[in-house]
Amino acid sequence: MLRSVHSARLAAHLLVAAGLLLVGLAQAAAYPQRSINWLVAFPAGSATDQLARVLAEHIARQAGQAIVIENKPGANGLLGSAAAAKAAPDGYSFFIATSTTHAANASLYRKLPYDPIKDFAPVARLAEIPFVMLVNPAVPADSLAGFVGHARAHPNQLAWGSGSSGSLIPGHALVSANKLALTHVPYKGVQPAMTDTIGGTIQLVFADLASAVPQVKAGKLRALAVTSARPHAMLPAVPPLAQAVPGFEMTAWFAIYAPAGTPEPVLAQMNKWVRAALADAGVRQRLTLAGFELTPSTPAELGLFAAKETLKWAKAVQAAGLQPE
Repeated sequence: MLRSVHSARLAAHLLVAAGLLLVGLAQAAAYPQRSINWLVAFPAGSATDQLARVLAEHIARQAGQAIVIENKPGANGLLGSAAAAKAAPDGYSFFIATSTTHAANASLYRKLPYDPIKDFAPVARLAEIPFVMLVNPAVPADSLAGFVGHARAHPNQLAWGSGSSGSLIPGHALVSANKLALTHVPYKGVQPAMTDTIGGTIQLVFADLASAVPQVKAGKLRALAVTSARPHAMLPAVPPLAQAVPGFEMTAWFAIYAPAGTPEPVLAQMNKWVRAALADAGVRQRLTLAGFELTPSTPAELGLFAAKETLKWAKAVQAAGLQPE
């Protein structure tokens, strides 16, 4: 009798579990039923924003629903990251993360308003890109060595700006390695820092390649170095920053995450859409011409990559002589 009761209960539990599984599968099959929000922690026009908009256009066609880009810049990506971490894990909120938000900030701040690991579920890597050292054309320096010499000859007369860890760390590394006396001006993003460099308010900024190249080609800024190990194909005559900062190498990377707790079928579906977008010839051409190197991955590969990068950026922060705020 007891065995029959237990068997009946077990059968009932199995039926409930099977029912929940079928409901989950049905929901996944019907996904998405409305527009999907992608939060970007940097301003419109930034490399993160450019990348997100190109991918969103392709993925929206795959999903049959709009991908809405929400820019929430400020505090080196902290504001947007914190907002993304608190978003509902319902499959309709995603975050376009960067090496700033999910690697460098852990070493730049004593306490983050979000946990890069616990608050997010990895979806896929997207791309990476180097930074470019840019100066106002009025600065009398046509080379990296020339700028260092000019800065040494004019202590405390030049200012440089940063709008992300990618523009902050190489700037501090340059100053520290060459014992320069420059004034640092923080910005909410690289774009406003570039605008002030063009206008002459500050003289130097490190900006991502996608944002830098158009201004260099227009003659509004002069490129003196790249943060990659070798010159980039889009700026073949521009040397690595390592010529003035021995051993320095750093590229910004981008990835897509969802709030922790987002259903696994949704994560898998978004990963599938992202990989299809990155494999599309038109998307690849647009992003490659902008300077991006595409880096598709599985969610697990992104998780391992981010963990390694966090350690790498911690060493870069320490080498640049930066103390956590």
